[in-house]
Amino acid sequence: MARWRYKSSIIDLKAILPPEFIECDEKGYCEISGLPGGLNRFKGILDQEGESEWELVQCQTYGDKLLCIWKKEVKEAFVS
Repeated sequence: MARWRYKSSIIDLKAILPPEFIECDEKGYCEISGLPGGLNRFKGILDQEGESEWELVQCQTYGDKLLCIWKKEVKEAFVS
């Protein structure tokens, strides 16, 4: 059975998505009207964690931040 290690990270959305490209209505629904380099910067964060064997479990917005949960399989030597 696999064993997992978990970690969380917080990504500042303002650093990736400038506020002027995010439009929200009165109900709190938001749309992104453009991603000038933002998507590539976010992809870079995902790629960097993936190269370190971390798998993204979930991301959730929290104010102007993005809370991401990651997992990595614990690899241990088995004694026979």
